[in-house]
Amino acid sequence: MRKFFGILPKWLVLVVCFLLVALVGYADYITGDYSMLIFYLVPIALAAWYVGRFGGIAMAVASGGVRIGSDYSSFTSTSRMYWNCVEDMIFLLVVALLISTIKKQLKDEY
Repeated sequence: MRKFFGILPKWLVLVVCFLLVALVGYADYITGDYSMLIFYLVPIALAAWYVGRFGGIAMAVASGGVRIGSDYSSFTSTSRMYWNCVEDMIFLLVVALLISTIKKQLKDEY
């Protein structure tokens, strides 16, 4: 997989990651109340590693938006839903920033 994403242009990696976010969001919507937060980390990690900080942040924000949309139908209390989605988006943003920082540190080291 490293060779596949390594040779793709950055814009195409972003497109693939957006499609993965949409796919996970659809699965999140279908499953209802079950949290699928961990599966959003796959496109975020790919974008942060192969595109950089901007790609990771874009995927985290897109994942947060898709998560709000998928959770909208399963929660009865909207204030709790928004709080949970904000917490999830902060977690996803932190992971994206950590992965892009690790990639940059490894690149600078070698």
